[in-house]
Amino acid sequence: MASLIAAAGGSFSSKSTLQILAFEAAKTMSRLVALYNSLSDDEFFELRQGPVKSPGVAFLNSVDERCLLELACKEKLEDLGHAVTVVSRLSKKCVDEELIRFELAYHNMTRGVFDVRNVGFGSRNVGKAIEKMEKYANATSALYESLAALNELEASEKKMQKWKFNSDYVNEEIAFQRKQVLHFRQVSLWSQTFDRTVGLMARIVFVVYARICTIFGPFVPSLPCFYIPRKKALNMKVYPEANYCLLVEKDKYMKQASKSGPLTKALKTKPRHSYSGELSPEVNALAFRIPDTRNKRLIQSTPANTVGASGLAFRYANLIVMAESCFHSTTSIDDEARESMFEMLPISLKQALRRKLKGQWSKDAGDGGQGLAQGWKEALEEIIGWLAPVAHDTLRWQQERELEQQKLDGKRTVLLLQTLHFSDLEKTEAAIVEVLVGLSCIYRYENRRERHFDGCFWL
Repeated sequence: MASLIAAAGGSFSSKSTLQILAFEAAKTMSRLVALYNSLSDDEFFELRQGPVKSPGVAFLNSVDERCLLELACKEKLEDLGHAVTVVSRLSKKCVDEELIRFELAYHNMTRGVFDVRNVGFGSRNVGKAIEKMEKYANATSALYESLAALNELEASEKKMQKWKFNSDYVNEEIAFQRKQVLHFRQVSLWSQTFDRTVGLMARIVFVVYARICTIFGPFVPSLPCFYIPRKKALNMKVYPEANYCLLVEKDKYMKQASKSGPLTKALKTKPRHSYSGELSPEVNALAFRIPDTRNKRLIQSTPANTVGASGLAFRYANLIVMAESCFHSTTSIDDEARESMFEMLPISLKQALRRKLKGQWSKDAGDGGQGLAQGWKEALEEIIGWLAPVAHDTLRWQQERELEQQKLDGKRTVLLLQTLHFSDLEKTEAAIVEVLVGLSCIYRYENRRERHFDGCFWL
């Protein structure tokens, strides 16, 4: 195990280099670096004070912090799992026996069988490893772009030769680009050995997993508990929610500790907040049990009463963004845009919208409408204020995953808990109907549309 951790800085006899596998390794390194950076004290504090407590997430998803943090934890573990898969595959090509057994070492770590004294989050040595990985990932990304540029130039040269154009300038560009490719091959992962590359990534995998268990452990009791010496535990950040101990050689310390000592009590005492996975409707916007996602992706494990389970998350997100644009627009929207929004609604929601609109018109037939329009503007300002950010985050979550497939250094900024995937379907649809009814009233009474329609904006 010590060899596995030290491999990041050691020298190896293996001459086998990554070459074309460098791009997959670079993407994995970028993923690990992003995960590492997202687990700092500041980032975790921002997660708890920002997305977890945002009005839209609280109303549509849950107000239970433990539930939301469990979702965040599962998503980060899923991201880490993708990296582990790549590192495990690359480790099979290593020379060092400890590196070859990376998969077994990680499996043991997930069971809590690991000495975390060598994987200190935020330590100087780990910081150097992160810097090396960033350097290699950036250089490999530059190599990828240089190869793409060289391919385009060579294709242009062939076309110019076919058309018998002067290609001297293009040839000079090709020569320069080939030098760039050779340079980036030397400084990137292309020329690095499997042992060095796997050693770097393996170390950060262990650091990231231990860190996830450390900061999410008080909220996710199913995570393994890592044990470190009491002397080092004193230097760790203390979370008031935690009521467990972090010690290496648990049995040894248990024997030495007195029966009434604080250590023994800490090891025997259960967390103060035992979490069963069920949320109460009285204290939570969404009552569901988070399914066991060990064998399937988090996005596929949404409860039946959520927007994600209905497959409408991205459609509703686009609809909400369009409605937001209409609300803030100073001009009227055309019939095509209105019909496009209406057609995005499922049949059941179309019917609900029609019923709501008919009731609104019959109730307000004798009113001039100006006061009503102002009331709807104020109401929509509030609703869209908390609904639109969740819709934007839903689209951003998808865009970041798509961009990650196209680039080596795609960075994620949005978690699934911030999106509509885990939003209560009934509440989300009720909010959408309210927004569309409000827009219809505003457009009707403020004369933003021409008077040739029958007075009902969405019918």
